Amino acid sequence: MKHPFRIIHVVALTLVSCNAQLRQALESAGSNRSELEAVLEHYCGQPHKLAAARFLIENMPAHYSYTPGAIDGYYACADRILADTSLSPEQQHDSLLSISGHFRNLTDSTVPDARIISAAYMIDNIDRTYRLWTACPWSGHITFQEYLEWLLPYKACQFQELDYWADSLLAYYGEGLEHPVRNDVEYNTVTGVSDMLRREALEKTDRHGIYTESGLPLLSAHLLTHMTFGDIPDYALLAALLMRSAGIPAVLDHTPVGPRYTAATTWFTILDDRCQEQHSEWDLSTNIGWGFFPYERGPKVFRYTYAIDRRIRKYHRKARYRYPFKLNQKDVTTKYFLTSDLKIPIDAGQRRILKDRYVYIECALKDSTWQIVDFGMMKGGCALFRNMGREVMYRVAGYDGNSLTPVSSPFILHKDGTVEYISPDSVNSPDSGRFKNNRLQ
Repeated sequence: MKHPFRIIHVVALTLVSCNAQLRQALESAGSNRSELEAVLEHYCGQPHKLAAARFLIENMPAHYSYTPGAIDGYYACADRILADTSLSPEQQHDSLLSISGHFRNLTDSTVPDARIISAAYMIDNIDRTYRLWTACPWSGHITFQEYLEWLLPYKACQFQELDYWADSLLAYYGEGLEHPVRNDVEYNTVTGVSDMLRREALEKTDRHGIYTESGLPLLSAHLLTHMTFGDIPDYALLAALLMRSAGIPAVLDHTPVGPRYTAATTWFTILDDRCQEQHSEWDLSTNIGWGFFPYERGPKVFRYTYAIDRRIRKYHRKARYRYPFKLNQKDVTTKYFLTSDLKIPIDAGQRRILKDRYVYIECALKDSTWQIVDFGMMKGGCALFRNMGREVMYRVAGYDGNSLTPVSSPFILHKDGTVEYISPDSVNSPDSGRFKNNRLQ
């Protein structure tokens, strides 16, 4: 009789040999490969959990953490500051901002998750989330594919600590789950429970303000529950992680340019009992499902995903100029705004300077600067872009071999889908600069 471990190992190796993406992910793990293979071996004979393990491993090359030990000094300082009751919240904020300057080089101290994650951590995560999906009343209605993105991932943002955040957050905020308010309307519904958790977290979080500068993000579960200042993405992350901890399917959505040309922002979204998406307007402080800025517009909305976006992966492989688009995001603009596919003619003289088929679409900001929001392709003398939000001012840029340069006049994509070009000297007064108006098909 053959040794059972050897049989399992052979099965795991067979899986690897039949899947190029899985094989490449395992190779990227280097000396940590045995940890990832141990997870595959552990779930042989359990099809759903094995598929979950493969999903995590195959897409792991898009995910990074701080090099072990690199962030510890900052987190230790932050913990002491937040625990110091002699400091006012404003002094805590200023102290965190001050010490952050000593740790700015942490952006160079990162490592792929595949090289440091342990088999025990992955197995605990898969078993816990699978148990929630199959037994929890707030996630049993979602499909397996939805489970993979909305509940399974062991992190929700880059550089999040590989700690047992679900246990920590539930221990700190989950009292309401043990003593739910029973009524015949909201009890045992996804929306009701998620709003209960949101309100409890808001009450227990000692938040004194929203700041765009609050030091480096606090991405450990312990520090997330103790931060007194942060920005909207910090508290949206806390909300999404808390929802997932309780078995509520949740993701983070963001826009590179906020409504009315303001700074980028992030919010969280859940799947309700009908598998319909319900959005928060901002973070913990806003109600879920009360409408996402119905009076606003924006150029793009992206969803942070665990899976690698194939379109962006191809771009990273083939583009001569590589803008840092995130591999783990997908375009969900059509879920929020009325959109158009754009076909912008580029003058022959401008086309001759381009050294790449990839082109970029930029959005005007309030300070008269431009922000790249997506990329497209040149085809037939035109720059092609998909799913662009309407009522926004854009222009097209391309790579000339040295840097990005504008290759089109600014234009407004109007609510009715028409495109109005404006002269460069009238960007702040579009009504005075009209010289072409046409509807794109």
